Amino acid sequence: MQIEPNESILAFFKRCRRNLNDTRLNDFLDRRAVPGQERYLQRRLKQAGAQEFDGPEDSWPGLFLPASFWLDNPYHRNVTQLLMDLQLPEYHTEVFAGHRLFNLDAVQPDRNRELMDWMKLRALDQDVTTLVLQEDEIDWMLDAPSEIATNDPYAAKAHGSVITFGLGIGYFLYMALRNPNVDHVTVIERNEAVIDRFREYLLPLFPDHERITIQHADAFDIWEAEQLSAYDYIYADIWQSGEDGLFRIHELLEQAVPDFANTDFWIEDSCVVPLRTLIFLHFEELLNGTTRPVHPDYESMMNNVRRWFAGRNDTISDPDQLKDYLYDRQVLRSILGGKTCA
Repeated sequence: MQIEPNESILAFFKRCRRNLNDTRLNDFLDRRAVPGQERYLQRRLKQAGAQEFDGPEDSWPGLFLPASFWLDNPYHRNVTQLLMDLQLPEYHTEVFAGHRLFNLDAVQPDRNRELMDWMKLRALDQDVTTLVLQEDEIDWMLDAPSEIATNDPYAAKAHGSVITFGLGIGYFLYMALRNPNVDHVTVIERNEAVIDRFREYLLPLFPDHERITIQHADAFDIWEAEQLSAYDYIYADIWQSGEDGLFRIHELLEQAVPDFANTDFWIEDSCVVPLRTLIFLHFEELLNGTTRPVHPDYESMMNNVRRWFAGRNDTISDPDQLKDYLYDRQVLRSILGGKTCA
């Protein structure tokens, strides 16, 4: 593939480069949100790149989430609250501070598709006490509002025979079982201690045990085309955050790229942010006729990027074509899976 250095292409590159260096929204994380000063803060967030505030002010979403958003959630009410009432020694409580901005959801893709991806920041309207389970001094279970925002859409999408990778706190499993379109959920979990703890304390609080199978296995031993084809819906969540998520998705997809429409990855839009950067860097390589080094951690992915675009023989003259490559999830998964451009 070649890129024509026309005026619109060069302007697009300049905007993308500027957006890559824009980290202003990070400064708002954990900032105190004061009732009565919400509009001022919303305007500041707009200036920093939060695109949900681009429209008329009377259409802007509020920054404060009512505590009921969390407290009335079925998992929190029927699992977390009951465990807190039991006061088990393996668990301790933690206060999730109200009136503090936090990232509620996965990273939100730039609507202009020019690498100005942004965070959906919210604050609870009061403190909420939640439950934490630690395993080897590492938080294993933390019931938080972000679990709702980042898992509920996939639990609602699940259908038929479902396989999910990663047990965690069982939040996705619990919500998927509430979906009448789900017949059965198979959970793949490699940590036997996590399974044992789940069976002892959490599973008794879950409905429909006959619709649950928990299998002690490594995701990478199960993630292969023939085994995955036995399921109607696939959901993977075996990473802690977007920072390690891209590497795990890359490893999985290099083993097999399952049906796009019926496979989802937890916080995928957060995970693929560095991949979009790699693709843009390759666009710069093509534009300038150079090859640039990348961090060793990303060399394998960058090689996939270069190989994928080497399969195209056309010349790009419209920025919209480049934007499609940056933001099309199916393209991104194909690149991560080491495929060549069709």
